[in-house]
Amino acid sequence: MSSETAALSWARSLQEERRLHIRANQPWLRVETEGFAYIVHDWSVGGAAIDHFHSSGAVGSLVTGLLGWSGTETLSPFQADIVRQDENGRTALRWLSMDAELQRELDQIARHR
Repeated sequence: MSSETAALSWARSLQEERRLHIRANQPWLRVETEGFAYIVHDWSVGGAAIDHFHSSGAVGSLVTGLLGWSGTETLSPFQADIVRQDENGRTALRWLSMDAELQRELDQIARHR
């Protein structure tokens, strides 16, 4: 599948969803899990989409790690599950738990976009 076809497929799947949370792309988040670190450009208080995710875990798989704002030293534990993954490794996570203050910040920033 070409990258354009994959991108269109991903976009279509996003349009079909009924999002509960406002998406944002700045400021960037930092996600660290299983020795890998990601800068996340597509996030909400409900979850995040990560390009080239290291794991091809099945939908429903638990992901744990550290989460915070890119460029800062403060990271806090999170739990998420995989809700979608395409053949190029773009993976959608749904947050299950995270620091309450960070969750409030995510919500406030996304609402003011």
